[in-house]
Amino acid sequence: MQLSQKRGIALATATLSVGGLFAVGAAPGAAAAPARTQSAAQPAVQSSSVQSAGVNAAARCNWPYVCFYRGGSFRAAYKDRGYQGLGPGGRSANHVINTRRDDGARIYLQRLNGSGRHWECARPGRSYTIKSGWRPYAINIRNSPSCR
Repeated sequence: MQLSQKRGIALATATLSVGGLFAVGAAPGAAAAPARTQSAAQPAVQSSSVQSAGVNAAARCNWPYVCFYRGGSFRAAYKDRGYQGLGPGGRSANHVINTRRDDGARIYLQRLNGSGRHWECARPGRSYTIKSGWRPYAINIRNSPSCR
């Protein structure tokens, strides 16, 4: 089995929930830290893996990108470090996959009604489902797996 196939299988298995607006699909044995937030928003976590979301990570999102999907359809990919506003494709996404090996990505989210903002850390090698009622508006790829 090739490395890219193993990575895709690892991304698509073992769902692990973290606090906040994301549900995360992690590689087996991977640990996750609680997400850091900018607001006191306390939305529920929605559990889902990449595979159940209908996104084939190995075929569509290659290293070193952070990719955005809407219902299994590719929308956008980002690889440059630093803060970037998302284009229309990224802003419409409800799934995020971070294929980077060492870099976390802060995904900035806003309530659809405009009442709150929040950010979550998309850790390397993991996939995330964005909770309904929220939309991503920016990304900041950091030189730290914990988005520091």
